[in-house]
Amino acid sequence: MTVIVAGNGIGKSTLLRIVAGASVPTSGTVIGRPRTVGYVPERAPAAIRMTARQYLAHIGRMRGLSPGETNARTNELAERLRLVPGPDVPIAALSKGNGQKVAVMQAFLKHPDLLVVDEPATGLDAPARAELTALMAQAEQDGARILLSVHESAVPNGRMYRLRDGKLEPEALRGMRVSLRPTRSGLRAGDLGAEVLLEEPGRVVVRTDDADKLLLTALADGWSLIEAVS
Repeated sequence: MTVIVAGNGIGKSTLLRIVAGASVPTSGTVIGRPRTVGYVPERAPAAIRMTARQYLAHIGRMRGLSPGETNARTNELAERLRLVPGPDVPIAALSKGNGQKVAVMQAFLKHPDLLVVDEPATGLDAPARAELTALMAQAEQDGARILLSVHESAVPNGRMYRLRDGKLEPEALRGMRVSLRPTRSGLRAGDLGAEVLLEEPGRVVVRTDDADKLLLTALADGWSLIEAVS
């Protein structure tokens, strides 16, 4: 897993679109892209009149799946991600969060060789974020390469790079003081499994020797990263 961190307007979404094959670079070339690429955009197209099942049936045909395989996988992913009210509703009628779940479903419809995920927490509720983390972990275990971008957010286990001035610079994660912001009520600093240095409304600072593990937990639970300092 390779993780890219950058703020808004820096170009990380453009980079991921180029890697996934959704955009063509104005110069340079992309080499080594595998045949099966799963791509989860930061924001899924919302004005689609097809139902999620119809849309995924189309995606499945393009990816060489049989109708039976596509239908079974659609039902499995809809249940895992808790797609409400289900896959037989027009995508345009779904809430933003459930529309984003359909974007996740199409990326995992066929097991990817390369998985490109732009801002995994965007628009998803906590259970869906946790399920996306589990799907990514399974894909990695099955041999997929994963490229993940985050906006100063929780970072799962992997190599981390910061995008600055059009270049990727390696960034260490371990042995850090980590400042986190809860994005929903009920989150407790003590559940993070790290030494709590400061806890105040809207902000928690912890110290950990295993930032990868801490941030994986934070991503699944719904924390947002403010700052990580080694």
